[in-house]
Amino acid sequence: MPLTEKITEQHLEENMATFVGLLRQEGLPVGTTEMIDALLALQKIDLSSRGAFKTALQATLVKNRRDRLVFDRLFDLFFVPAELHRHRAEETILQQEELTRRLEQANLELQFKGEALELSMGELQQYSLLSAEQRSRLQDFVQKTESGNNIEPQFRPILEMIVKSHLRYCRGQDELKSRGGPAAGGAGSGGDGNDYLREIDIEMIAASDLPAAELLLQRLSRKLAVRILRRRRIGPRSGPLDLRRSMRDNMRFGGIIFNLKHKPKRRSKQQILLLCDLSASMKRYSTFVIHFLHGLHEVVRDLSCFSFSDSLEDLTAELKGHTNIKQLLDRVIRRSKTWGGGTDIGSALYLLSEKHPDRVNAKTTVIVVSDTKTVALEKAVKELKRLKDRVRRVIWLNPLPDGRWSDYRSVGLVADQVEMWPCSTIDQLEEVLAGRL
Repeated sequence: MPLTEKITEQHLEENMATFVGLLRQEGLPVGTTEMIDALLALQKIDLSSRGAFKTALQATLVKNRRDRLVFDRLFDLFFVPAELHRHRAEETILQQEELTRRLEQANLELQFKGEALELSMGELQQYSLLSAEQRSRLQDFVQKTESGNNIEPQFRPILEMIVKSHLRYCRGQDELKSRGGPAAGGAGSGGDGNDYLREIDIEMIAASDLPAAELLLQRLSRKLAVRILRRRRIGPRSGPLDLRRSMRDNMRFGGIIFNLKHKPKRRSKQQILLLCDLSASMKRYSTFVIHFLHGLHEVVRDLSCFSFSDSLEDLTAELKGHTNIKQLLDRVIRRSKTWGGGTDIGSALYLLSEKHPDRVNAKTTVIVVSDTKTVALEKAVKELKRLKDRVRRVIWLNPLPDGRWSDYRSVGLVADQVEMWPCSTIDQLEEVLAGRL
């Protein structure tokens, strides 16, 4: 509140109520009675005098020396001199004008085919905060992409996703540096490296941190496999009643059944079909899920893996034919025909049901890794309904933060059909799979 020469009674009462509330939050024993005393005291002084104003409040609201220290600090923060208030307002206006200029400049520098890329205010602001060298490299990338051979306007959404992913990564690195995280030294450089890797957005994990992240995924997947095996052992060991064996065993009792015999319980491993979106914005998330599930081979009876972008590709042979997970992921990404294209979820689900009916049955749990962004959304929803009716369960892992789900119509339509869970971090990935496998 700025202290000015003319203050209305209502304005004063509102600000006094707010100030008294701040004092109470700091532990001062002030209430309605003290606030009324303060307002009465203020009627006796010249409100344009900051010293008299502070003395009146101090006399009515402060009870001891400790309270005075708290009062002095909050008074200086809340009741700002008029001159300082005007100075801050002018600074705010100048900062806003500078921000507007930087955002306009960012729109001019990031253009595709003469039109500005569709970036949010936060993304444009992040771009404006980059160093001159970083901005120059990003501009060169956009320009070289625009001038490439056979580059059509339809390529623009893919370019925008790549630029947005890069800006998210830069923002994550800035946040990491501001709190002293292991941005430059890797996750293993500090004692909290694993906590950092578990909580950061997977897309923002630096290349230098990937080895540590892979070790973390291996350890978590082994831990989950042990939990699943232990849960199966603790469960009931006997299967359904075996009437024939019971009758035969109780013949010695004259047909009176004293001992019941049960069929042995079949403990089959789970049958999982993993469907990974390998479009440009989804590559990192999908490879992390593949890495995690690869460590569960002891408890998964049949693990199939498909990738999709604008078409469907069966990666099951690659998954089962290599025990080295690093080589597997390298070959999956490098040789995949679907990586980096546009996303057509409807076509992928249709091809899965039509060409691989043996993999889609009542025993299959389908895990889809995708942000739901696709062409032909209605077709995708239709094919998802058909798939859901044929399999045991469909679990959708969405790397988009759940706070942004309402921004996308596709997320709502898919979530209405199947269970959807956020998986933008390793922590979320472990939580979802541990509770649903």
